[in-house]
Amino acid sequence: MSEHYWFKANKSGYGWHPHSWEGWVVFFSYIGLLIHSFLQIDAISHSASDTLLNFLPRFLLFTAIITVITYLKGESITWGSKGRDQDDIP
Repeated sequence: MSEHYWFKANKSGYGWHPHSWEGWVVFFSYIGLLIHSFLQIDAISHSASDTLLNFLPRFLLFTAIITVITYLKGESITWGSKGRDQDDIP
């Protein structure tokens, strides 16, 4: 039985993209939390730089959390041509 991945690895480069409904829920929750957090901080801030400086720690925290979730619930990252024999590449 194959594993049920929430996120599939990108074919080239590093990272994942949502593959199942659970992955999409996590992704949209991340976006929603970022927007809500930004608007909440912006409502009490006095300047744009104050807003951005106070938003940065939350952004880093939420990004670290989604990165851990995608690592745990996602497909393994492979470099190069996915699924091809690397010996055939000149």
